[in-house]
Amino acid sequence: MSRVVLGVTTGTLLVISAGAAYAADWGASPSAPVLRPAYPSEWETPDPLTFEAGLRYFYGMGNQSMTAGGLEHSVEDQSHFVELYGRIDDASTDSFLKGNLGFAAAISGTYETPSTGGASVGTDSGTIAYAGADFGYAPLGNETFRFGGLIGYEYRNESIDMGRAGFITSGGGGDSSPNMLEIHGLRLGVTAQAEINDTFDITIDAAAIPFAHLSGTYGAMAIPDLGGQVQGSDVAIQGNLYGGSIEAMAGFHPTENLVIRAGARGYYLTGPVDTSFEMRDPDGSNPQGYILDGNIELWRWGPVVEITGTF
Repeated sequence: MSRVVLGVTTGTLLVISAGAAYAADWGASPSAPVLRPAYPSEWETPDPLTFEAGLRYFYGMGNQSMTAGGLEHSVEDQSHFVELYGRIDDASTDSFLKGNLGFAAAISGTYETPSTGGASVGTDSGTIAYAGADFGYAPLGNETFRFGGLIGYEYRNESIDMGRAGFITSGGGGDSSPNMLEIHGLRLGVTAQAEINDTFDITIDAAAIPFAHLSGTYGAMAIPDLGGQVQGSDVAIQGNLYGGSIEAMAGFHPTENLVIRAGARGYYLTGPVDTSFEMRDPDGSNPQGYILDGNIELWRWGPVVEITGTF
């Protein structure tokens, strides 16, 4: 009986010793199971997308000159623009999409046309507006500096009030039309962005505009009487322009989700245009169509300030 008790006691001690040894080696052996600890919250992959949305003020100084059939028209202005701005960056593909929408809240300028006899006349009305979107890809560089290309579309409305030329309608009455010049353009360019200590950033976009279609009405253009006929319609204008644009902005990040930027921008467009209109007898009958070749030149530049939220 004593041998049985001794045997059971000895076996129990051996099992306990083996269990303690195995427990001591838990996780030490390559074949031993490992208990994985809970992941910290910061282990999760960060969202590669960042967003910006803000408001800009642009003091745009512009000039527009058009010559057709020996008739010269020009206007220059200093206008105050309010602009909405947005941007999305995708760090996983080194790409971005940005867009803006602006309009002149106040216009101040002067114009000269054959109707003014070469004298400068003040103007404070009309429509000046723009909108556009760019897609950019910047694979070159490092965490603090990126460089690449962009492609985009831009819309411009450069319809400053320059007076209205009267014309005879088909019914023999009189009428007139305001300027309405709209431009749809293609942008091809380069982009560069630098970030300094998460506190400052610098962005430069430079683009060629190889094609920009102009269409609309040049309501300020008055056609002299021709062969006993008088102007019988407003003057339609169209043409294919070209040029370029540039924008440079420097930003300060006072907080993690706020950016204040300042910089400057400018654009230039020029190219041949066709102006078409009708001449009529003074009673509105016998309409005859005419086309005059010409050239137009437009540019605008000035400082920009911006306040933007990031998230």
